[in-house]
Amino acid sequence: MQVSKWLGHGSYTLTLDTYGEWIPEEDGGAGNNLPQPTPVHDSVPAGPSNVIELFGR
Repeated sequence: MQVSKWLGHGSYTLTLDTYGEWIPEEDGGAGNNLPQPTPVHDSVPAGPSNVIELFGR
């Protein structure tokens, strides 16, 4: 419920519906076969881009 407040959600069910599958099973989340999310900086395609890098990333 605290995370819902931090994110400004109206109810904790919105937070669980949106992010619940990413809660590890050992922390009380449902078991799933989803892959671990990859960091954004590792998945940036090479080549020209209109994105300006901030903070040396």
